[in-house]
Amino acid sequence: MLKITHLTILLSCCITLSACTILDSKEVDNPNAIQWDFDHNIQFKQTTLANEHYQLEVIRNHKVKFAQLAAFVLRKSYQLCGGYRYKLEVIQGIEGFDDKRAMPNYIFPSLIANVECKSTLNDKQS
Repeated sequence: MLKITHLTILLSCCITLSACTILDSKEVDNPNAIQWDFDHNIQFKQTTLANEHYQLEVIRNHKVKFAQLAAFVLRKSYQLCGGYRYKLEVIQGIEGFDDKRAMPNYIFPSLIANVECKSTLNDKQS
């Protein structure tokens, strides 16, 4: 009876370990992977360019309006830098007021912006 219990425990441990090896840890640990913000229903990619310097790419889909994408970039910049001291440079994806009317079938590119966190005034003076 004891031998059957040991075999059962050993078998369950082997199955558990083999199931864990299937997981792809590269996708889980990759900081540049595409992420999903469930609160705002937005898909985005965050890349660290340098220390306190990031690139945000908000992936456009047909359900999310440009105003929501832009507001997300501002909120994410605030979160990354821990306050309002950041420089935001939009690379692509700006949508004009009449663009939807002038080009109804145009697929707009993703909104890409560089975020550079600035240090406080005390850090710059010293």
